[in-house]
Amino acid sequence: MVAKRRIGNGHWLALVMALAGGLLAAPGCVLFVAGAAAGAGAAGVAYVKGEMRGRMEAEPRGVEKAAVKAFEVLEIRKISAGASALDAEVVGRTATDKKVTVTAKAAGKAESDVAIRVGVFGDEALSRRIYDEIKAQLHH
Repeated sequence: MVAKRRIGNGHWLALVMALAGGLLAAPGCVLFVAGAAAGAGAAGVAYVKGEMRGRMEAEPRGVEKAAVKAFEVLEIRKISAGASALDAEVVGRTATDKKVTVTAKAAGKAESDVAIRVGVFGDEALSRRIYDEIKAQLHH
């Protein structure tokens, strides 16, 4: 005879977390899970595969100008910057020579999808700081 065991409330949470972890490992599911988190009240910013990604209320040209100002505030040496109505890119280097790339793509009227990558493999803390500074510059 096999004994039946009930799953307690705390164990359900662990089971759901384990299943969500399995979804993250499946190709194409990362955006679904990140989107679900954004819909559940998160800030709408995700760190995925070495990039900080989020949406900002500005056209790509506005994001480019704000990123250049953010680089100045954070003392990131600007290498190049360019923008159009469709997209923008700002590239710089930190004092330790880490490459920083900010890209923006138009995502509707006066909105852009923004991605920030630091170095080859990414740096979540520095990416978050740059993202926050760009948003602050947009509101000046």
